[in-house]
Amino acid sequence: MESSSLRILIVDDSDLSCALLSVILRSDNYNIVGIAHDATTGIQMAKAQKPDVVLLDIIMPGVSGLDAIEPIKAILPNVTILMVSGADDADVVTTAIQRGAQGYIVKPFNSASVIGTMRKVKEKFVLAKPVPER
Repeated sequence: MESSSLRILIVDDSDLSCALLSVILRSDNYNIVGIAHDATTGIQMAKAQKPDVVLLDIIMPGVSGLDAIEPIKAILPNVTILMVSGADDADVVTTAIQRGAQGYIVKPFNSASVIGTMRKVKEKFVLAKPVPER
């Protein structure tokens, strides 16, 4: 599967994080379908844009990223949610996974960590494709 066929939504209140993620992902031909700076807007954009992957910050004003996982999964049950946060506390990671997140990118991130994680997501998508009958 080509990188560009994966539709990605970035939800992070940090302009710098959004810009860096966009540059990194676009450099590897990923399709950024939207950027939201708060979880409520992120949930609305997920419904409208139907991304394959949501990169979701945990700590944001208003609704937290943790609290946004379940509403996003309710709208898009097959979406892959990757948490993006500087908080790598074991309880936070466990809570994110219990609520439906499939991965974690720790801030400060770099190109290699983001692209490496996205390639693992791509592998999941490739494996999930139906095998044509012969």
